[in-house]
This record gives sequence, C-alpha cells and structure tokens, in this order.
Amino acid sequence: MVTEADLFTALISVLAIGALIVWFDLRCLADLRQTSDARLRYLTRDAWALVIIFAFPFGPFLYLACGKQ
Repeated sequence: MVTEADLFTALISVLAIGALIVWFDLRCLADLRQTSDARLRYLTRDAWALVIIFAFPFGPFLYLACGKQ
C-alpha cells in the first residue's frame, strides 16, 4: 500500500530532477549565447538552441560534446 509519505517523497524527487534538468538546459543556452559564431560547429546558433531545448535528454550533451570548438 502506498502511503502519503511515499507520494510526498516521490513528488519532491520528481520536482528536484525537473529543476536540475531545467537548470542544465538554461546553462547550455547561456553558454550558446556567449559562444561566438566562429566557434560553433555543424549547426547554426538557432539550430543548436532547438536541439538543446527539444532533443531532451541528449540535446545539451550533444551541444557540449560536438557543438563548439
């Protein structure tokens, strides 16, 4: 049987993980904004922003690994 304490713990865990994901995406977008166009590889700035936002969970890691020199 699931207790109220178990549900509360699960909710707090989901919120913490969600906040971490949002923070990481925002940090990658801030890094993208500060990176010069000459240092970006393979895609344009707008395309990398879309990859970071919509290709969860791999988008930010792709940008950090392949997106800039």
